[in-house]
Amino acid sequence: MSENNHTGVKKQRKGQINYKLSLNEEQKIAKAEILNHAFSFIHGAAGTGKTLLSVQIALDLVFKREKNQIIITRPTVGTEDNGFLPGSLKEKLEPWMVPLKSNMLKLYDSKKIISMYDNEQIEMISLSHFRGRTFDDAVVIVDEYQNLTRSQLQMAVGRIGKNSIMIFCGDTEQIDLKDRIYSATEDIARIKNSKYVFVTELTQNHRHEAVQEVLKLLNGI
Repeated sequence: MSENNHTGVKKQRKGQINYKLSLNEEQKIAKAEILNHAFSFIHGAAGTGKTLLSVQIALDLVFKREKNQIIITRPTVGTEDNGFLPGSLKEKLEPWMVPLKSNMLKLYDSKKIISMYDNEQIEMISLSHFRGRTFDDAVVIVDEYQNLTRSQLQMAVGRIGKNSIMIFCGDTEQIDLKDRIYSATEDIARIKNSKYVFVTELTQNHRHEAVQEVLKLLNGI
């Protein structure tokens, strides 16, 4: 917490990082576990703060110099090569990465975040370019992982390098694959008891209070 000096201005403690938004208790508990596991899977309905939590952890670790880089990816369901889009690979990926970038801008100074993107301290990579890479000293975020196929999950897991963690965010009610049984979410039961794996579900809604009720009705719950 911050302290007030005699001028009434908040004084930041040494080593403290001031974010624009604070994590709730549910997210703080999850964060403590995520920091101690190589692979973490965060489930939750829309608006429960899965992506916000993952990017806060990533920024925190980089700002504290415990990791050197943030790697982000997101399945685009059937268009992984992105070849039909004009521009560079970064420009092709930009539309898919808006949710992650938006959450980072909500959390911290926009100039700093944009600078990190420009310097590739935050790197956007398509799944098709994951193969052959090894990510050392990094936080790897795989958003919308429910749209990964089983083979893509295996490929992604194999990319983690030394002193890195990988965070998967997903919603089992928003699987866009043609056949749901091929979703990577079906394989979590096989690995959830590993000492290297943490699985959690966030339930507290961060959006309009109507979201949870209407989604339940749409899903027939």
